[in-house]
Amino acid sequence: MLVPTITAHTDPSRRIVHVTVTGPLFTVDHTSAFRQACGGVGQWYGLLIDLSGVTGISDTGVRALRERARASAVTGQRLAFVCSELVLRTELVLADLDTLAPVLASANDALVLAAMAA
Repeated sequence: MLVPTITAHTDPSRRIVHVTVTGPLFTVDHTSAFRQACGGVGQWYGLLIDLSGVTGISDTGVRALRERARASAVTGQRLAFVCSELVLRTELVLADLDTLAPVLASANDALVLAAMAA
């Protein structure tokens, strides 16, 4: 079974954490790895989650994204999702993820929104 590659990069000058997910986001193990990558982000840092490399997502994956967005909202942390693939971006919008955090096509647009937390 394929596993996702999840990386997190912290930019202290912009006070932003950029998490990139590549591959599938299907199982509980996949979402656990995603949660771990996002878990250490302090509320004073914006969070940009780039899903442009996601090859497929399940209800479990969407649930994990929703939980992250809700947790960020509770702490007042700025969050933006990036998904350059129209089909996946549409799926995320249809799942109402965009009601919790912006789902954008461009990493540059998301970077501006997430960095506004600084």
